[in-house]
Amino acid sequence: MKKERVLYLDLIRIICFLMVTSYHFSFAVKTIGINADVELYQGIVHIVWAPIAVSSFFMVSGAALIHRYRESLSLKEFYKKRFLGLYPLFWLAYVFAFLDFFYRVKSMPGGPKINFLLSVIAMDGYFNGMIPTFYMIGEWFLGAIVVMYILFPLYRIVMCKCKWILPAIFLAASIVLIYYNPFPVVPEKNPIMCSMYFVLGMLLEMLREKRDQKAVRIGMRVAAAAGVIFYVVVYAVEKTGYRFNSYHVIFTLSVSLVLIVMEAAEWIRSERVRRLITLIGKHSYAYFLLHHVFLYKYLPNFQGVTMSGSNTLLLFVSSIAYIYALAVGLDRIYAALVRAVRKWRGKDEKTA
Repeated sequence: MKKERVLYLDLIRIICFLMVTSYHFSFAVKTIGINADVELYQGIVHIVWAPIAVSSFFMVSGAALIHRYRESLSLKEFYKKRFLGLYPLFWLAYVFAFLDFFYRVKSMPGGPKINFLLSVIAMDGYFNGMIPTFYMIGEWFLGAIVVMYILFPLYRIVMCKCKWILPAIFLAASIVLIYYNPFPVVPEKNPIMCSMYFVLGMLLEMLREKRDQKAVRIGMRVAAAAGVIFYVVVYAVEKTGYRFNSYHVIFTLSVSLVLIVMEAAEWIRSERVRRLITLIGKHSYAYFLLHHVFLYKYLPNFQGVTMSGSNTLLLFVSSIAYIYALAVGLDRIYAALVRAVRKWRGKDEKTA
């Protein structure tokens, strides 16, 4: 039985892709040479939006999977659905980006050809910076999600036995990583820290499903209110010049974001608004794949321009609108290809 989409998960996806776009927008504006004040688009002083959004994405992924597969899990069905939900659209977007690169540069990207296999399995962004890759679309987060999908059936078993064990273990291990990192990768890309956020998302969803219990409902509302306070305090303190430990703040704000949105979603009663959130959320993956490529094709048109605050906002909003339109188009192209393949296979089976 197919479970209905959970509103707060789609709402967090929307908020997070806006946060990621905002950060990459600010970075691109500075890199390209557009004269605009983008401090707010970057984050809260030195705490940038992107890692908060990425951490929240991990929690959303864990929450969505435990919501769907908590009662039962067929490994064959699970891995088939994860494969089809992740790779074909990634490959389609990659083909478009690759051909565009070849047209502009008149050459394939450099690097050992064997490393192209990392792009085939969507791990190029994850290993980019460590070894030469053919990375073009998405972010390192995508490769980490592949790892989380592989590990989910094991995590599910443990979480269903006792939902507190894995979050506690991974939280403790992540704290150790912050202060002592023996691995050749930054802590936020380490599967240990990625798993910490992933299982936290599973935990929060398992708690949310018990909202009919008064103590749980009150506790989550208090936690959401505390989350709002955390954002205000971090902003106020950062503005004074004091610098928090970024890992601590990212953890606090990403968990707070999930709790705030989880509670806010409960108060959205309008069916039209709920349908709109669900519709936009459905295209978040395609948006995520395309946003970085588009920004570096669109924003260079404004190189050297001095922009007021309102014009900067318009540039940002128009970027979001264009990326979303492209994401919808990519999803529709993919859907048309799927229909064509199914039709062809149907005819082929009848002929056989």
